[in-house]
Amino acid sequence: MLFNSYDFLLFAVLVFGGHWLARGQWRNGVLLVGSLYFYGVVDPRLLALILGCAAAGYIAGLLLRRGGAERAALGLGVVVPLAILATFKYFDFFAVEIIRVLDVVGLGSGSVALNLVLPVGVSFYTFQTIGYVIDVRRGKVEAETDPLDFFLFVTFFPQLVAGPIERADHLLPQIKADRRVDGRDAMHGTFLIAQGLVKKVVIADTLAGVVNTTPALEDPSGPLILVMAVAFAGQIYGDFSGYTDIARGVARLFGFELLVNFRQPYRSTSPAEFWGRWHITLSNWFRDYVYIPIGGNRSGAAKTIRNLMATMTLSGLWHGASLNFVMWGAFHGAALVAHRLTARWWDRLPRPVTWVMTMAVVVVGWVMFRVSDGEALVDALAALGSDFRFASLALTILATAAPYLALLLIVDAVEQRVTAQPTDAVDSWALAPTLAAYVCLALVLGSEVGGDFIYFQF
Repeated sequence: MLFNSYDFLLFAVLVFGGHWLARGQWRNGVLLVGSLYFYGVVDPRLLALILGCAAAGYIAGLLLRRGGAERAALGLGVVVPLAILATFKYFDFFAVEIIRVLDVVGLGSGSVALNLVLPVGVSFYTFQTIGYVIDVRRGKVEAETDPLDFFLFVTFFPQLVAGPIERADHLLPQIKADRRVDGRDAMHGTFLIAQGLVKKVVIADTLAGVVNTTPALEDPSGPLILVMAVAFAGQIYGDFSGYTDIARGVARLFGFELLVNFRQPYRSTSPAEFWGRWHITLSNWFRDYVYIPIGGNRSGAAKTIRNLMATMTLSGLWHGASLNFVMWGAFHGAALVAHRLTARWWDRLPRPVTWVMTMAVVVVGWVMFRVSDGEALVDALAALGSDFRFASLALTILATAAPYLALLLIVDAVEQRVTAQPTDAVDSWALAPTLAAYVCLALVLGSEVGGDFIYFQF
């Protein structure tokens, strides 16, 4: 069920009404039932996976709470979610690659692919569950004993499909609280929803037309690939941050404050700053549960480089079972390593220079992210530095995309002014004119056919 659909509007209104008419724990019951319907409406069989993942995390937490069964608890609460993720997302990828290697060395081949459909949101709810279990193990949070509250923590529908990846110490207390919403909350939540819809249906869906057309040209050149990458940079930011805005806005109307997932990432002046601003909850997840546990920067330069490369390569693989995502993650890992090794020199450069260098890294990375075919990706990357044909055509395409890229920058600037101060300090009436403008933009310029959000595939 897409956020940018009338089906979701009707669903949200019904759940909203039921939630606020209910009292006490019945409110969480309404949200849980609504969340399970939201996830299972297309394919009810998927409910078995998410409920199984949640049950494993819940039981693991109880075992850790009682003590004496730590190995069993971690096996249940970490291995089971990882097994779900590995089976449905990665089994076929690794099976095909292994068979390909065996075939090359003459050991024969045969199909062992399971051809399983990737469950939507599986990368998000498995990571959220794993994070909870590890936090209980570390003593950061108390194990949740109420199954209703815990299952809602895993399945809460606004952030279920594409994040943000919530932490137990942030979301569970809100689930257990007596939630209330005042006029300021309602205005800010509605503003976030409208802002997200503008990013998605006006900006991202329009730029998708540019992105989807350019790689389809029979003989793409460097300028065409560059324009495609710049348009895709706008599309994926508008698409993903738009989803996050809508998720946070809907949650706000139910009395929840979800974690911020973006902070104007294209203003970054270093690769490290970019990853502190882009998909923040995933970056923090890999930092806290992968990078630091394997050593972080505590064991010298060589091991720090190893740890950065391993963490970012895994981050790339998290995005998809494809070699281009592995390359994308490793590329950003190499950029982080290069920045760390040249930090003293880098910091002396003017900010406009470091911004251009950072955006060059990001844009080249988006080529790797977008072009999944290996041969086409190699050709695209080679064309960037060697094939300068079709420059006038590229400028024409860029002129088509430019108004929407400019609009994204304007929305981004407005968002920065709103989010630069604590939410409680935002004058709700000051948001009203911008909210009205966003609603008009979405109605007049919005795509008539809502497209899937890009991160639904992860």
